[in-house]
Amino acid sequence: MKSDFVHRDLQLDYSFFKTTGKITAILGARRVGKSVFLRQIFHDTAAAPEELITIDFSEFPWMEFSADDFEKLWQAAQEIGCGSTPLCLFDEIQNCGEFAPGLRFLQNRGARIFLTGSNAEIFTGALAASLRGKLLTYTLYPLSFVEFLRFRNTEFPSVLSTNDRARRRVLLEEYLTWGGFPEVVLAEREELKRNLLDSYWDIMLFRDIVERHAVKNVEVLEKLLVRILLSFTREFSVHKWFNDLKSQGYRVSKDSMYEFVNYFEQAMFVHILSNAASAAGSRKIYLIDNGLYNRVKDRPDMGKLFENLCFLDLLRAGQDTTRFFRTDQYEVDFVTDRELLQVTVELHEQNRVREETPLVEVGRLFPGHSQRILTMDTY
Repeated sequence: MKSDFVHRDLQLDYSFFKTTGKITAILGARRVGKSVFLRQIFHDTAAAPEELITIDFSEFPWMEFSADDFEKLWQAAQEIGCGSTPLCLFDEIQNCGEFAPGLRFLQNRGARIFLTGSNAEIFTGALAASLRGKLLTYTLYPLSFVEFLRFRNTEFPSVLSTNDRARRRVLLEEYLTWGGFPEVVLAEREELKRNLLDSYWDIMLFRDIVERHAVKNVEVLEKLLVRILLSFTREFSVHKWFNDLKSQGYRVSKDSMYEFVNYFEQAMFVHILSNAASAAGSRKIYLIDNGLYNRVKDRPDMGKLFENLCFLDLLRAGQDTTRFFRTDQYEVDFVTDRELLQVTVELHEQNRVREETPLVEVGRLFPGHSQRILTMDTY
């Protein structure tokens, strides 16, 4: 069957689901392609159209949907002939109040349930306890470079000619600059790319943070987000940001500033790394997508963008416990559970010692970890 979407590389274990009947949740920031990925699930499960139950809970008609309505949904599905094991695709489930009892109700009756959500915290606390043992979670990120090339209908041979290498470098720089949101990748004009990214800024900021958390001090929230975007890949200090805003006359508490940063992390707008050199050490901030940097900078900083890309690749590879290492003497960009990684756009005689020495010295503290330097030429 020919698909009407470009295939994403996120792998789901459908055979395990079939055996266990687990609910499968696809989490991810706004506009990363979760809704389209549900179509990929429908395609990959080879379900018949009449078996499908699909609801987008971000649409107005479903805003008042409650836990009790899941029973009515099941009854209606049986009446129209969806079968004993219908395929339920629920988009943006976080908009549906107390959804856990309803999902358990459908699961207990044999429904196959796949859902998406735009908030990393929707399956925590009491809700996590309610669904414990019944749920598998996956994260969908913006397009990887491999997916970017697929969306652009571009392939390269395993052995690159000089022309291939130059063309690939141009595409990599475009990807680094504008990021991997699918709509932005498919947009041909820079003006349209920028307009799309501006709209994503508004959606993430107002729908996922202002509305969800009833934030009143929107002006400070926006000022804070600009500081986050300007600080990505670097160590940051909420205390310093608080003092800066306070000195400019803005009224906000330090606790609120910490809450706002947490909101951005929950909305999967940013990821925060801790310092492996100290349990109470500094932290670094990374963006969910390079394209967001265009909101505050017209001229790309390829070093920062490449480092952010390498971190996102680690997340896609399941390295979600990645940290960095920094002391007064040495700094290593990423420490995973098995590797020490240093990131630089280019490696040459002028910077080789600076990049290699921290790997060697810090490597003594992590016996068994391999060491690697990532560059754009070897990416």
